[in-house]
Amino acid sequence: MNKSVDILEFKSLSTAGKIEFLNCDLIDSVKTLDDRSINILLREIILDENENTYVRKSTLKIFTELVIVGKLKNRHALSLLIDDWKTSSDAFLELQRLKDLLFYYEESDQEREDIESIFKTGTINNEAEIVGESFFSLGILLFQKALKSINKEEFISALNNSENYFQKSIEEIENRIDSRFYLKVVLILHELLSNRWGSAKQYIKELGNNLFQKEVFSFKTDFDNLQYGFYKIITSLQNICIQQPKYWIDYRMELDKVFLCYTEITNSEIGNRLNEKAILNKLGGYLKMEVLEPFFIINLSSIITKINVMLREKSENTSEYTFLLYLKSIIENTDKKKVEFDSLESKFKNLFPNNNPEQVTKLVRDIKNPIDCFKVFEFLSAKSNDSLINDLKFACSKLQGDKKYWGKKVDENDRNRYIATMLEAAGYTIKDQPQWSSSAEGKGSGEIDVFITESDGTPKSIIEALVLDSLKKEYLILHLDKLFRYDSTGLENNYIITYSLARNFASLWKKYKDFIPNHSYIYKFIDFKEIDYFNFADIKIGVAQHFRNEKVINVYHIMINLVER
Repeated sequence: MNKSVDILEFKSLSTAGKIEFLNCDLIDSVKTLDDRSINILLREIILDENENTYVRKSTLKIFTELVIVGKLKNRHALSLLIDDWKTSSDAFLELQRLKDLLFYYEESDQEREDIESIFKTGTINNEAEIVGESFFSLGILLFQKALKSINKEEFISALNNSENYFQKSIEEIENRIDSRFYLKVVLILHELLSNRWGSAKQYIKELGNNLFQKEVFSFKTDFDNLQYGFYKIITSLQNICIQQPKYWIDYRMELDKVFLCYTEITNSEIGNRLNEKAILNKLGGYLKMEVLEPFFIINLSSIITKINVMLREKSENTSEYTFLLYLKSIIENTDKKKVEFDSLESKFKNLFPNNNPEQVTKLVRDIKNPIDCFKVFEFLSAKSNDSLINDLKFACSKLQGDKKYWGKKVDENDRNRYIATMLEAAGYTIKDQPQWSSSAEGKGSGEIDVFITESDGTPKSIIEALVLDSLKKEYLILHLDKLFRYDSTGLENNYIITYSLARNFASLWKKYKDFIPNHSYIYKFIDFKEIDYFNFADIKIGVAQHFRNEKVINVYHIMINLVER
């Protein structure tokens, strides 16, 4: 085919010939042309309503690629997609337009408003695919707004709106794996900013599954650059923030690991993909400021001497030296990185949302140096019972939300392991089914379902689990008595989890509540109260008080509806 470009000659080709030309010859044909000529040529094809829609769509994709590589200017694309575009009845062409518009969102305020308006109009389209794509695009835009927010309230508001749009996209088109991916990213950010690494860890695992699923079903050999970039940033952040520097033996090796992960967060590259690169950079920057720097301040203060040693070992012209110098400035150099009390107080409250805010304020006001900062962190990170019951409630809600744990065919131990894993991910030290104290028969050691200890191994709480499809009193009594026999030290708080398979969950819970005060316990029963501030219809929680050797102890009773439905 003649490589010289003539629009009239192109129009005379068959549809098959046009497609072949676009796929094989067009790029070579336009190499010698100036951007104005290319723009005119491609616009004429794209805007021709009499042209085959597949040809128009293919040309539009090529148009965008030429913008990406710098052969065409952004303003050419904005003029085409906003000013001169005529709505087509072909959904696939309109979908391509919506996808391409996302690339240009970081232009002027006027273009941003125009692009948002186009997406909002798309949400009331008759075509479900267009509605789903429009909601997805709005979700991305609100996500960007969140990352550019100047305060936490603005961030949370934009992030919540983003989450809502991604959810609507999924509701419109069930197999929107991209919307599911970014919904998980939003949920992860919510958890990270509240220092809930347990739930974040589970979401990150699901994020990887979403990414893999997308690639499997797309039949492509390369990852989506932006999504893969998100995944790398978040997993690298996780690899840093699960560190426990106070237990480091080889601090040189551990700091090298932190450095490698840090570079993944701050130097994520996806090539010149216009707005995609801007989004990725903003995510890395936001997480660096809001999560990484508080982590460094709090957790690395105790090894500042070791950082100084490594600085003397490294050459000044290396990236490792620059990173170590950055850490040092974060921790101690008030001239370069001053940590304001108000900012530090806010970060501690975000890190420990379940702690008394007045207590946090008092502790922060007593900070005089980085070591004090570290001590405050250690004090607040000690897991209280309030934290445990909240984290246990969350673990139960996640279990209850996963259908594979419903029904009679599920092994109880699988459910127990899920609960244990969620608690461990939240920062608790878990011993799964250890031998401890005496068995229910009083012979040998008993097997505890979940055993929670302090970080030094000191016993903290015992969780005993059972399955009920009705109020089987003897079976329930067996487990109640087992709990007290297992607890040889008299722990302040223990837990009974009932996996309910009853058809009438509310009825079983009522019978259960009525039974608890009337059983004859090893230790004197005082009172039982239902905890009703969790607002779950299918998870019930109550707490019983007992008197043991002149001390009040608590047994929390949790019932989860896991009947198949």
